[in-house]
Amino acid sequence: MPKFQSGEWVLITGGSSGIGEEFAYQLACKGLNLIIVGRNQERLNNIYKNIKHISKDIKLEIISFDLSSDIDLFLDTIKHYEIDHLINNAGFGWYGEFIEGDLNVYNRMISVNIITLTSLAHHFSKKLALKKKGGIINVASVAGFFPIPHFTVYAATKAYVYNFSMALWAEMKKYNVHVMCLAPGKTKTRFFERANMKNQNQLMMNVNKVVNNAIKAYEKNNPLCIPGVTNKLSYSIIRRIATDKFISKILIKHF
Repeated sequence: MPKFQSGEWVLITGGSSGIGEEFAYQLACKGLNLIIVGRNQERLNNIYKNIKHISKDIKLEIISFDLSSDIDLFLDTIKHYEIDHLINNAGFGWYGEFIEGDLNVYNRMISVNIITLTSLAHHFSKKLALKKKGGIINVASVAGFFPIPHFTVYAATKAYVYNFSMALWAEMKKYNVHVMCLAPGKTKTRFFERANMKNQNQLMMNVNKVVNNAIKAYEKNNPLCIPGVTNKLSYSIIRRIATDKFISKILIKHF
């Protein structure tokens, strides 16, 4: 099973807030060395200070980089590090009617949520296959299981992440490399603020519980982690009894 071992290197994208930031804190407590990538230098600096208070012994690098700009340049920047685990977390969403949205925002969302994630997974899965150890956590969303009006492009990108991750999990098993899809529901992060959504505090999971569940599931070799009982039931029951057409009609009233 792909245990996080003290002294291993973990690359975390989207690490300057939310789920990525929480992964950094919890893995630092386990003694793992971290490369944290995000776009907000000020927040990265604060995270660096916080982690050094948690553990002064781990090796820690922070990199401010827009992964949608030049993935090859980024990979060249970190080429000297032996990455053991990838937390493929960078991504964002936008809420509203599809025709009201900016096409440039949609294209960038596809670039970050799909192309960047795929590029990093491709690069590191090849390296991990040679070592025959380690793994990848791709962060999707429960939104990827359903056709959600007003989250049209975001939900579609996360559907890709889910299907891609499950297929890659099956392919990488023979190399002793574990791939897991993390599909959280509503989580207390800055995501909804950035996605232009207000009053979304109901039924949100605490981010530390989401990440704690994810780490446990990953170390148990689970291919899919859906944190929270409500989210698990929604996935299990609704997908079995409802058509996509019915789901869309219901969800448009709630999103």
